Amino acid sequence: MGDQAQKVTIVGGGLVGALNACYLSKRGFDVDIHEFRADIRKQEVVRGRSINLALSTRGLAALKAVGLDEEMKKSGIPMHSRMIHDLDGTRRPISYGTKDQYIMSVDRRYLNELLLTAAERNPSVKIHFEHKFVSCDFQAGTSTFQKPDGSKVTAKSDLIIGCDGAYSSVRHQIMKATRMDFQQAYIPHGYIELRIPPTADNKFAMEANYLHIWPRNAFMMIALP
Repeated sequence: MGDQAQKVTIVGGGLVGALNACYLSKRGFDVDIHEFRADIRKQEVVRGRSINLALSTRGLAALKAVGLDEEMKKSGIPMHSRMIHDLDGTRRPISYGTKDQYIMSVDRRYLNELLLTAAERNPSVKIHFEHKFVSCDFQAGTSTFQKPDGSKVTAKSDLIIGCDGAYSSVRHQIMKATRMDFQQAYIPHGYIELRIPPTADNKFAMEANYLHIWPRNAFMMIALP
């Protein structure tokens, strides 16, 4: 790599982009994250899905590598089993493994905020919010972004990483630059989020340490604490 650190441009400051920045900075890269949204840490309401994430052992291991696993465990809720709710009302717990094995219900937004703050603590990481990805030139190593006022900025780097989700604009640019196949399939199901309020004495309405599942053939409902 030489004496000068290589520069990396990450498009997308979500969970994947922020975690990548933490890893890359540990390996000596200079990293710039460009995120389309405003800083979620400064917003009261954030658009997008709000349902909790079920964080597996692999997810916790990824956080441990950047020193965030214990911090996440403080706010997460361990789920040791699935709780299957049958049509006749019976309930069947199915363990994920041994007594000490579990997955963890964590707040998606809090995890994203935690990762952004951790990335930002590294002097080699800079985060640019409200930067909409426009295009990139892989040969030149440049990426162009549009700011809220309509002006454009260009970043030059040795590596461009697209962490901008299922409808990735970076992937679209790759397909323009080289022959690349990808598959995208839509399922016929809809998606809706519901919230089960706590009881009158501010406790969970159902057992907290389970991932509750209502399987119903063509659809299902799940509930995370």
